[in-house]
Amino acid sequence: MDKVEKAVDPKIKKLLLSLFVLFIMTNLMVQAFVTASPLIAKSFKITASLSSMQSTITTLAMGVGSVIFGTLSDYIPARKLLLFGVTLISVGSIIGFAFQSFYVSIIIARALQSLGQATISSLVIVIISRYISGKAKVRYFAYYTGCFQVAQSAGVLIGGLITAYVPWQVLLLLPLVAIFFLPIILTCAPNDNGGTKQHVDFMGLLMFAVTIILSILFVNSLTMGYLVGILVLLAIFLVYISKNNKAFITPQFFKQNRSFPRAILITVGIYCGQFAYTFLTTFIVSYGYHQSLSNVSAIFLPAYIASAVAGILGGDKFLKILGQEKTIILGMIMMTAGFLVAGLLINLGSVVLSIGAVLYFVGNTIMYSPLLDTVTGVIPKSEIGRGAGMFDLSINISGSLGVAISGKLISTKAFDGFNFFHANVGLVTFQNIFLVFALIALITIVTYFACQNKFEAAMKANA
Repeated sequence: MDKVEKAVDPKIKKLLLSLFVLFIMTNLMVQAFVTASPLIAKSFKITASLSSMQSTITTLAMGVGSVIFGTLSDYIPARKLLLFGVTLISVGSIIGFAFQSFYVSIIIARALQSLGQATISSLVIVIISRYISGKAKVRYFAYYTGCFQVAQSAGVLIGGLITAYVPWQVLLLLPLVAIFFLPIILTCAPNDNGGTKQHVDFMGLLMFAVTIILSILFVNSLTMGYLVGILVLLAIFLVYISKNNKAFITPQFFKQNRSFPRAILITVGIYCGQFAYTFLTTFIVSYGYHQSLSNVSAIFLPAYIASAVAGILGGDKFLKILGQEKTIILGMIMMTAGFLVAGLLINLGSVVLSIGAVLYFVGNTIMYSPLLDTVTGVIPKSEIGRGAGMFDLSINISGSLGVAISGKLISTKAFDGFNFFHANVGLVTFQNIFLVFALIALITIVTYFACQNKFEAAMKANA
């Protein structure tokens, strides 16, 4: 163990320790703002559907940012990208707090903060992959996974405490802590070029992002203008990627890697409820149970602690005992069970939501690494960077759409007339949304079983 530690450059170790802390501080903002969603809705006198916009735009910015900065890191020094990321985070914080009276300003601020956050998370992965090897690399990736879960738990805890005792706008200032990490970035971050310059398809990513934003707006408003815009932009996008060989994704890529779209479809299906679970719980506590938002922290804290432990201490053990495929299946089953428990037993109170959260987020944690390995394993090694970026983008897009759809269903109370399992008044819609996500997860599990042999064959071919 000590020999492995000595093999890691002391500056890289110091930098990664700082980046892990910065990663936690920036990532916790996602769950903190999801927790504060009911208060944001009250402050601006908007619906739950519209209040979900800041969460959906945030996750979309993170997904697109991961693809962009992951590619840029191949030829732009890590130091410059990290400095740019800290700048984005700081500018977002200042804009958001200075113009906190305008909801549009909050969305713009959170988008800028999230782009900066994407820089930090992308560079952590790149630095570990590029400058650390052997067992130390595996261990540092385990730390990274654990930090993600710590960020989730800290986000819910801080979001609940701040919204209970101080104005939620204070959350916008927390990421400014990134400024204190500038000296370490300047002295320890690598300043060497990783490789030759590569093309970044900004135009394709922009069209794709705008299409997703229009889709979210359409879900929120059901306005035909947005639908027409989606269809027109989608048609232009399809023509663009079919004619441009340097597009971030092309039809030829899917033809050559037929298992990849199946793997992405499974990723979208299983992760569409990732942010929705927390989003739903905040509204259930506020409007269903009529409790303080500070209780949300108590509901999720056991789940995120269990997830952090599972990620840091148990991730490798699950893989060694069960193997990759069975670990993925176990994770999916636990996530499905989490939605079922929360939905079917919602009348029993917040303890049930907490049990469901433990099942869901621990399942999420143990499934993440082997599913990522599957997605990147079904394509050639030369395309792994693109595959990992698409995996991250798919998780964030599906999660943001899950929140948007949940917000719309809460606002319209579309499910209130379908009380199949005798939920209490005020809980029917929430119960049905949980059950819809459980159904999607079940369909995803069946799809995974159907594609399992194809995944195995593709992974062997690309080994």
